[in-house]
Amino acid sequence: MKFSYKTYLISQTPDDLIYAAFFFVDIIGLSNPILSTETQRTKIKVLNETIYGCKTFCDCSKDSILILPTGDGMLICFKSGLEEPLKLAIEFHEKLENYNKNATNVERIETRIGCNIGHVFVVKDIYDNINLWGPGAILARRIMDLGDKNHILLSSDLVNDLIELSQDYEKILYPLQNFGIKHDEDLLAYSAFGDGFGNSTMPQEKIKINVKVSETEKNTKCEKMKFNILQKEHITSFERYYHFSNNSPEPIYEVIVGIVTNSEEEFSLVNLKIFDEKNKELAISQILYSTPYSKKVIVKLEKPVFHGDTGRILKMVYDAKLSKNNFENFFLIDTSNFELNFIYFSDLDIAPKLYYIDNELGTKNIVPQLSKTINGISTKIQWEKTQGINVKDMIRLEW
Repeated sequence: MKFSYKTYLISQTPDDLIYAAFFFVDIIGLSNPILSTETQRTKIKVLNETIYGCKTFCDCSKDSILILPTGDGMLICFKSGLEEPLKLAIEFHEKLENYNKNATNVERIETRIGCNIGHVFVVKDIYDNINLWGPGAILARRIMDLGDKNHILLSSDLVNDLIELSQDYEKILYPLQNFGIKHDEDLLAYSAFGDGFGNSTMPQEKIKINVKVSETEKNTKCEKMKFNILQKEHITSFERYYHFSNNSPEPIYEVIVGIVTNSEEEFSLVNLKIFDEKNKELAISQILYSTPYSKKVIVKLEKPVFHGDTGRILKMVYDAKLSKNNFENFFLIDTSNFELNFIYFSDLDIAPKLYYIDNELGTKNIVPQLSKTINGISTKIQWEKTQGINVKDMIRLEW
């Protein structure tokens, strides 16, 4: 059964606090002055009819949904459906794509969508119209505002709950990075995309890195860094171990780590995982940036690191397809020493060499091999450097 949005707006709803899932959509460029009023009205009409024609929308009962028109789009509040915002977004994109195939350039409709869960107050204005106010709806709008054409963006809270319901959502939900929003806050946004829906490119909205990031980097001291590189047939696996300590009288609750690849890699495909010294997987609290060739994240520690603590270790594992036979690492903090182990198939006719590049002096010197071990089908070469490792210096492995 179908309802017009007017029917929903006059439904009897108590003035109270509810927890709900939100779908926020607007039409990009609707306020462009070159568009006639009639064209603007037509686009709004098509948007409404397309959404109201979606099965996800039609299957919702009158009492389980609230709609708030916003001029160039709408906010839909699902009071009893966690999955509905994403399902509606996917179905809406598929229908809108069919409409755009037969539309002129002026008639085409491009949208952006933001989805979130949270609390809102359901209140009535002086004209007895229902309104929604609260962090759930506000954040849905801010997430939507981050998007460009065809983006379907979601909050991390909604994504986490969706994945708890079904791990199939991991196949279409991809972490982007932390974006700056109002009041010096930031949030981790996810993008939904797949065959016929969403936008796989990074939004153009720039990240805002706050003072806390630079303070965290400054207060962390690395005693030793260890690299294990395992070359496989189609992919290379990486392990990094950071033996670190606290350089500050204040406790450290988070650590910043980054990776660089020589091939284009989406964040979700590198399978980045981080563990502590007890082999407990740690949560990535923020994605500071994610470009095709580099990623930088903040990791939340299971317990803080106090000044004088010893034995604290981070283990980072990830995969990458190497487009060239080399590996590079920039040292983001001073390091007392590092060790690198390169493991490859013994039948490969290669001669791996490790170079140390001093950023200040501009020199590139070979690091002598510490050992070479052949164990059946695999060969392991080890290098080590125990002094003179400074910020912005680099190592480069070539084979």
